Amino acid sequence: MKNCIIITCIFFLTSGPLTAQYEIQPSFEDTLKVYESLFDLDEPLNLTLQFDVKTFQRTRQKEKYQPAKMTCIVNDTFQVTHPVRVKARGIYRRDNCTTPPFWLNIRYSGIETEELKDVRRMKMVTRCRGAQQYSDYVLREYLVYRIYNLISPYSFRTRLVRLRYIDTGRKNKMTESWAFLIEPNEILAARFNARIVKSDKLSIRTVNRDIMDQMAMFQYMIGNGDYSVTGQHNLKILAMNRPGGPVGFVPVPYDFDYTGLVNAHYAIPGENLGINSVRERYFLGPCRSKLVHLEAISDLESFRKEIIELINEFELLDEEAKLDMTDYIEGFFSQASRERFIEREIATTCR
Repeated sequence: MKNCIIITCIFFLTSGPLTAQYEIQPSFEDTLKVYESLFDLDEPLNLTLQFDVKTFQRTRQKEKYQPAKMTCIVNDTFQVTHPVRVKARGIYRRDNCTTPPFWLNIRYSGIETEELKDVRRMKMVTRCRGAQQYSDYVLREYLVYRIYNLISPYSFRTRLVRLRYIDTGRKNKMTESWAFLIEPNEILAARFNARIVKSDKLSIRTVNRDIMDQMAMFQYMIGNGDYSVTGQHNLKILAMNRPGGPVGFVPVPYDFDYTGLVNAHYAIPGENLGINSVRERYFLGPCRSKLVHLEAISDLESFRKEIIELINEFELLDEEAKLDMTDYIEGFFSQASRERFIEREIATTCR
């Protein structure tokens, strides 16, 4: 019954503003039913955000939150509504997106589930612009997170969101799009009894060797040349305290919109990489023996079938997009099977 209630969160399907009969203050039990196990379920979470989107777009460069109302329907006659705040985030996307991704601040929302009790804010990845291709980018990036979930437990979980905007700055104009929430750092760290480390003294040589090798080859497979341990660019570092688990510092990647697998038209490779497109792979991992690199490839190979099935069974992307993603993945395995692949593609750029 509990999961059924969570799964049946659906959009409020009227076109007008929220009416008084639905303005119900949620109880502690109500919020548990909706928001517990937030990142454990595959079913999309259906949310409505009511705020001045017009002002949000106009002031997206400012480091300032603005108030919003977040709503999820529990059933046909009851909905859970919370006061939240939103603030644009991201360097490129804040500059170039009509509606950039944002921080969803729930600190004073009244959501008091055990999992979220120490969480102040969550990242929401949204469609950058109105064209359909931007919706596909969101779904493809969501799939990249899911692929890494298959490969490593040391990964950010995500929750797909069917997001409905009610723009109070445009007479409650409504739009809908796909988005996803990224597991907050606090929940990630708590899962492993770890802590997030912020240090510019870490490098690919000081993090856990096995996990770094696995992650670096994964990043190569998906065509990601936009990360680094030093400076912790698009990586979080966990300091592990869990008995029986990996020792030392564990890198956890995020932000995959600049990968060849997502293939966003705005994604441009770093100038220092010497490649012309993010579809060209470039290895940024540590230099190891040939045997170690081959073991990392073999590890990915063991997930090959699951990765392809995950993409092909994802119903929200059309067949052309899924074929593009599976072809790109298969291209990696084909490339990796060639003679002297390590010497020509990995050893020439490793760090």
